[in-house]
Amino acid sequence: ELLRDPQGLAESVLKRLKSPKASITYKIKLLMMNFVTRLVGNHELLLLHLYPFLQKYMGGHQRDVTAILAYAVQACHETVPPDEVYGILKTIAHNFVTERCSEEQMAVGINAIRAICARVPAVLSIEESKDSSGSAAFDVEAFVRDIAAYSNHRDRSVSIAGKSFTNFIREAHPSLLQGRDRGLKGSALHRANAKPMRYGERKVAYGVEGADLLLEYEAKKAAYLKKKKNQSEEGEDEFEEELEVSEEEEMIAMESDDEEAPDLVVLDPKDAEKKPAVGANDVDEHEESNKADSDEEEVLDLSKMTPEEREQLKQQISSTRIFSASDFAKMRKLVAREERARRDPREAARRKRAIARGQDFEELSGDESDSSADEDHIHIKGAVNPDEIMAEARRKRQSKAEKLEKVLAGREAFEAKQRAGGSTNAEKQRRKNFLMTKSSKAARSKGRGKGGLSAKRGHGGKTQMGHEAKKRRRRY
Repeated sequence: ELLRDPQGLAESVLKRLKSPKASITYKIKLLMMNFVTRLVGNHELLLLHLYPFLQKYMGGHQRDVTAILAYAVQACHETVPPDEVYGILKTIAHNFVTERCSEEQMAVGINAIRAICARVPAVLSIEESKDSSGSAAFDVEAFVRDIAAYSNHRDRSVSIAGKSFTNFIREAHPSLLQGRDRGLKGSALHRANAKPMRYGERKVAYGVEGADLLLEYEAKKAAYLKKKKNQSEEGEDEFEEELEVSEEEEMIAMESDDEEAPDLVVLDPKDAEKKPAVGANDVDEHEESNKADSDEEEVLDLSKMTPEEREQLKQQISSTRIFSASDFAKMRKLVAREERARRDPREAARRKRAIARGQDFEELSGDESDSSADEDHIHIKGAVNPDEIMAEARRKRQSKAEKLEKVLAGREAFEAKQRAGGSTNAEKQRRKNFLMTKSSKAARSKGRGKGGLSAKRGHGGKTQMGHEAKKRRRRY
C-alpha cells in the first residue's frame, strides 16, 4: 500500500518473469506471479500483458493450477477492459469446464469464473460483449446459460459450484438466465431491469449515501419515544383519576348516611336556553390540541417522495450536517437493509407488514447494535486464497485434520465433564441397574430386526435341518 511506484515495479517484475533468458524455478515463478497480481489488484493497475501470460499456465494438468487461477482472479478489478477478461474466461471454460475434465477440475473452473465475474461485472454486459474487438464476439448469454446448466450435474462438487454461479447471476444480471432459473429474487430484479454497469460507467452520488434514510430513522425514533412517553403519562393520570374517584365515592357514601335527601327543584326550560352550553369552549380547545398533536406526530416518509425530492433532501442534509462515526455506521446498515428489500420481495413484504402493525421502529431499533458480522480471518484487499475456488470435495478432505482436532477436543471435554448440563440420556441408560432393564421392551425386542440376535451367531432359536443332513448314508 505504501509503494512509491507500484506500476513501474509491477512492469519490471513481469518483464523479468517473461524473459526467456532468466533461469527461474517454477516455485519462484509462482511467487512472482502472486506478487505482480497482488499489486495489480490492490492498486487497480492496468497491466494488459499480464493476462495473456497467465493464460499460458491455465492447463488442466498444470502443476499448482489452482494457485494460478487464484492469481488470475487477483489481477481482475473494475478498471480492467472486458476484452482482456473474455480471453481468460474462454481459456478457463475450454480447459476446465468440459466433460473430458475431472469433476474436481470442473468445479474449480466454475468457481474461478464466478470470482472473475464478481470482480469485473462489466463482462456480463451484453453491450460490451457485442462491442468486443476480438476475433470472435463473446456471447455472454450463451456462456452464462451453459455454466448455469452445471447446477444439475451428477457430481456434488460441480453441482454446488454451478448453483453458486447461478445465485450470483440472479443478483448481478438475471436477464441472462432462463425464466425457470431466475428464482424469486431474480424475477423481481428482472422486472426492475437490473443489470451491471458498462465499462467506464460510474454511479454518481448526490450527497452522502443514506443521509435521507438516517433522517427518516431519527424522525421515526423521536415519534416512537414521544408516543411511548405519552402512553406512560396517560396511564399514570388514569390511575390517579381512579384513585380520586374511589375516594370521592367513599366520602359521598359516608355523608349520605348522616344527611337527609334534598328537596327537588323544578327548573324552567327557558332559563336553560339562556345559559350558554357548558363545555363548548372546552371541546373546541380539545379539538385544537388534537390537531396540534396530529401535526406534531407527522414524520418523514420517504416512500411518498419522488426520486428527485429524495436527491434534493440528501444534498440538503449532507451540506448542513456533520455526521459522526455512529451516524455513518447507521447509514451503512440502513442502505444495506433498503438494498435487501429492493432485491428480495419477501423482505419488502415483511417490511410492509411491520409498518402496517406499527412495528417499523421496533425493527429499526435492532440496527443499533454495534456487533459486526465480519469473519474471523484477516481480509486483505485484492488477495485471493486458493481454497476459496477449490472444489467442495477437496475442501472437505483438507479439513479432515481440523475435524479430527475438534473431535479430540470434544472427547476430552466430555471425559473431563467440562460441558454444561448434567448427564445425557445415553449415560443414564448405560448406568441403570440390570434388573430394572432386563424385562424392558428394548431388551425383549433386542433379537428382532436387523443387527439383533440371530441363530447364525449361536443365540438359540429353532433351526431347520438342511438338505445334506437328510441324505441317507450310502452303504458300500
